Amino acid sequence: MSTAATGTRGRASRIDGPVMVAAAAIVAGTIARLIMLLTNIARFENDEAITGVMAQRILDGDFPAYFGIQSYQGALEQYLQAPVLALLPDTPLALRSVQLALTIVIGVLVYVLGCRMTGSRWAAALATTLYALGPYYSLIKGVRSHGGYDGALILGLLVVLLALRLRRTDARAGWVAAGIGLCAGLAIWENYLAVYLLVPGVLWAFGSARGSLRRLVPWGVGGLVVGLAPVIAFRAVHGLNPPSGTGEPPATTFAERMGLLYDPVIGQFLGVPSPDPRVAGLVPAALVILIVLGALGAAIWIRRWGIWDLVTLRSARRKPIDIILVAFIITPFLYAATSYTWFDGEPRYLFTLYPFLAIGIAAAVFALSGIPRAVIGAVVVIVSVTLLVSNMRVVHASGGEISAADGGLIYTEDLPQVVGALRKEGADTAYANIWVASALQFYAGDDVTVSSTTVEHFPSAAGRVHADADPAIVSTAPGGADATRKTLTETGRTFTETPAGRFVVFTDITPPWRPPRAG
Repeated sequence: MSTAATGTRGRASRIDGPVMVAAAAIVAGTIARLIMLLTNIARFENDEAITGVMAQRILDGDFPAYFGIQSYQGALEQYLQAPVLALLPDTPLALRSVQLALTIVIGVLVYVLGCRMTGSRWAAALATTLYALGPYYSLIKGVRSHGGYDGALILGLLVVLLALRLRRTDARAGWVAAGIGLCAGLAIWENYLAVYLLVPGVLWAFGSARGSLRRLVPWGVGGLVVGLAPVIAFRAVHGLNPPSGTGEPPATTFAERMGLLYDPVIGQFLGVPSPDPRVAGLVPAALVILIVLGALGAAIWIRRWGIWDLVTLRSARRKPIDIILVAFIITPFLYAATSYTWFDGEPRYLFTLYPFLAIGIAAAVFALSGIPRAVIGAVVVIVSVTLLVSNMRVVHASGGEISAADGGLIYTEDLPQVVGALRKEGADTAYANIWVASALQFYAGDDVTVSSTTVEHFPSAAGRVHADADPAIVSTAPGGADATRKTLTETGRTFTETPAGRFVVFTDITPPWRPPRAG
């Protein structure tokens, strides 16, 4: 290891100005995320509840490999959530405290990688600030329990960090290679979105290992096999290409998905335009996108020979920052290559790139010097915080993000009242729509068994509800309850209604009602 590299690592460990700024940014970002969790901005929703029920079932001896009934998006984070629920009450905040902790870990990794990739601890502090405080989607998605997003991101960053540490002449090189393979395998299990980080990280590792590939590749492959063990075991039981569990996506072409990436997904990824018209006027989305893409293009041109050496497994002209540039070069092609990126309502398929976005922007700012660097750095932070706050204010004022199928909000905070009503009416089982069922199950615990009227993420629970002689129905009010009441009345059924918060509980349904698919 070079003296310069050792010195950089030693300086990065000092607790001084850059470290204090980075720590303050992580604290501020954690507070912003807590505000989301404690208000309607990040109202608990059904996909999160699926992970909550999975964590509860882990404590009961059920050991899932993937999210719900899916054959992708690993359950690693649920094995971290399970002991939390064993120690604390089963609440959304307790469940999502794991995600909150993981975002702190990501912030620390951004600082460490920022030091390595930019060569400046102050640039690393700026990168940490930009990650901690924006864009809005990075915060809201990262703090929600949606499966393997945070875990895949951390594992991908660890692959990059280990790749940067790999020295083929080091006595520990084999263990570092094994660590790269292990983290890569776990990242693939957790979420395929880690690929944006894995490809350039592994390319760097291969370039560093040239001359010792025969010795180091078996270590890496061994680690990869161990990391992929959950995937291998699952496919050994369910087949090499099991159903995804979410059905087939709508038909779209490569060109159409590439077009969706550029409009509207890139803007969503960057947090523009702001939903507040005043802020949108001050921070034009087109200008932000133009500056970011222009800076990226300029950086790629400047670093073109270093990028070439990275992708051709040479090391002479490459620099750590080239890892980020390669990640953004391959992103459009990987993004458009899969038919699942047809959805353009949010930038979920770019989520793992947020640390690289922060480090890349910081590197661009620190390519300047003197007053321009300070001014532009301050402007970038102010714009980032302004966009974040404006998004949070608008979402909070509008009542939150999660909507029911009928267009109304789903007030999952009222579900404990629903559980109380079901207990009072003596109902042991209940049906609810897909937006409510798992959230209700999470709150109900072992007291009530709940099944969705459409997608069943927990078939054993659905079987118990289908077999029950007198299942209840839980509907949102007013729209869902109106539809349920109409269906029951038109089919000649009698029933009892019990309001419970902004829901209605239908019990004593005679004759019993079941979804058509339940028989």
